[in-house]
Amino acid sequence: MNLQSFYIGEKHAEVTMMLGESAVHEKEGRPAVVICPGGSYMYVSEREAEPVGYEFLAKGYHVFILRYSTIGSAMRREGRQTNRDELYQIASMVEQDEVLGSEFPGPLVELAQTITFIRENCHEFNVNPDQIGVVGFSAGGHLAASLGVHWNSDWLSSLTGQEPRWYRPNFQVLAYPILDYMLNRDIAEERGIGDPKYMTTASRMVFGHAAEDETIDRADLKAHVSKDTPPTFIWHTVEDRLVFVQNALDFAKALEKFQIPWELHTFKSGSHGLSLATEVTGRVDLRASQWTGLMFSWLDEVLEKN
Repeated sequence: MNLQSFYIGEKHAEVTMMLGESAVHEKEGRPAVVICPGGSYMYVSEREAEPVGYEFLAKGYHVFILRYSTIGSAMRREGRQTNRDELYQIASMVEQDEVLGSEFPGPLVELAQTITFIRENCHEFNVNPDQIGVVGFSAGGHLAASLGVHWNSDWLSSLTGQEPRWYRPNFQVLAYPILDYMLNRDIAEERGIGDPKYMTTASRMVFGHAAEDETIDRADLKAHVSKDTPPTFIWHTVEDRLVFVQNALDFAKALEKFQIPWELHTFKSGSHGLSLATEVTGRVDLRASQWTGLMFSWLDEVLEKN
């Protein structure tokens, strides 16, 4: 395996490349994935990074892990270590006018730049340029799906300075994704669960101090599904009390409306943030752990048609 890292964009984003050993006789490029771990746009979860990457690597994919700009990734770049609780405290004390880099659509631009980089260097990396997808967990699922629905928009092309074809995802995998922040907040309030202070801080990470209507609209991803949205695999758990399964159900309904190939698996049990749901990532759920096998069989079918 060839392991390299580099920074991308204007803030703190870092890309880790995990390139499988390519035999000399290989004539066709391999599929590739860009993994976007979760972390409430405050940090980037390590449990949803390399451990997931090795699963794809074992199946013959090249892997690129995007640690997009957050408070946590800024501290990582500075060589500072902290835990999640400390990060929440730091995030809650951010000045109103401070730009963190995590605000939408900053990380989306970084993701578009990452896929552009892969396509520009597809021959060097032995990547099939028509088999590049995004894999996102929780807030990283929001990031991945944001590219899935907005890749062909004029406003994103203006921000990236590139033609949309360079960063078009060929498929997307969304694991317990938050896809509508306003919906998620409303459900939490209706059920009387969740920490209001946490939700306010999390909203600040995504929307800044004062969210503009246009930004809120663009971040409501089901409203922007179109005929150009890529094939989508989603999995979620009904018992998730941080990101509610309604996010996945609504998004699947929008995909069906436009007849986008999609597959959705909902597991009854399991808390938020399961990652692989195995001992490797620390939270074990035998039924939910089936998602990787289901996903790879789905990808085999999708990539065969591509």
